[in-house]
Amino acid sequence: MERNPRIDLKLLRYFLAVAEELHFGRAAVRLNMSQPPLSIHIKELEQQLGTLLFVRHSRSVALTHAGKILMEESRRLLASANHALSRVEQIGRGEAGRIELGVVGTAMWGKMRPAMRNFLKEHPNVEVLFREKSPGIQMALLERRELDAGIWRMALQPSSGFTSLRLHESSFLVALPEDHPMARCESIPLLSLCNEYFVTLPSAHSDWAFLQSVCQQAGFTPLIVREVVEPQTVLAMISMGIGITLMAESYAQMNWPGVIFRPLDEPVPADLYIVYDQQQATPALQTLVRALTG
Repeated sequence: MERNPRIDLKLLRYFLAVAEELHFGRAAVRLNMSQPPLSIHIKELEQQLGTLLFVRHSRSVALTHAGKILMEESRRLLASANHALSRVEQIGRGEAGRIELGVVGTAMWGKMRPAMRNFLKEHPNVEVLFREKSPGIQMALLERRELDAGIWRMALQPSSGFTSLRLHESSFLVALPEDHPMARCESIPLLSLCNEYFVTLPSAHSDWAFLQSVCQQAGFTPLIVREVVEPQTVLAMISMGIGITLMAESYAQMNWPGVIFRPLDEPVPADLYIVYDQQQATPALQTLVRALTG
């Protein structure tokens, strides 16, 4: 009949001490216990396994063949158990784990980049999976518990039960060809863009749904002549004179040949927020939130 013993790991630790010392007295000292209980535990283990593990002589102890095999397996098993328990402790302290993080593409530029870099460097056992999605899609994924947190600009208010924390302040700027007449202005009225051609990113993957509503509130609908996937392509087209756009100021921190950035007369906030459910936040996510908001 097949045996399926449920062996206490403590019994394996007792066994391993005796197997390595080949002496019950020294093993008992090593385990900080008296010898009689140790002998009882070893006999208990042998009974559970249905085989002798030691050949006992008057002054010495030797491993049986089964004992030698169990010593090898016990070392591997206990090392694996210690590793697993250590990892669970790390997860409990927020030093390990995995975070599914939604982001808008523009969030990866600017002040968040060095903060995230430092976090990843200081917490190498925390895996952060970035999922680039629009605010609306991120919110839906958060509600379905398919994301741990989302990062976007406040084009969308979070659903009830979710916390929104500001990571840093920012504004949208006008990106213009360097020879555009308005490039000479220190700041630009939003309404003065009503007759300009716009090059944009898709609304589903950027801030453009929000920016369109901002323009409409100012009294006009943007004339979009190109819609491209990558922000670098947007800026390349602007440098060619194809149009203008509105972008978060984080893009202005890099040198884009042929492109000039100018603020709006009345700033349009592009503040970056992290949105998550505090009640469901893992220790790793709590550590990330502290790192990004600290």
